[in-house]
Amino acid sequence: MATQQTFSMEDMKDILVNRVGLPADAVGEDPGKSFEDLGLDSLAFVEIQLAVQQQYGFTIADEDAQQIHTMQDAIDYTNSRLQESA
Repeated sequence: MATQQTFSMEDMKDILVNRVGLPADAVGEDPGKSFEDLGLDSLAFVEIQLAVQQQYGFTIADEDAQQIHTMQDAIDYTNSRLQESA
């Protein structure tokens, strides 16, 4: 299985729309928007976490997940982990 080596805002939006169920216009284009600003609860965040883990093949430690508050945090974290495994 080929592993995608970057995680973009479009990838984040895809998860939020297709896995979490947010309307695309609610997600917007601002990666600095927090998951709380999007109205997501802890269960929705776990769904995001699982989607990233399944799609990119690494585990997100709970300690790391607690430090992710914005879409940009998630994008940066995922790309950092992808670079580690490259």
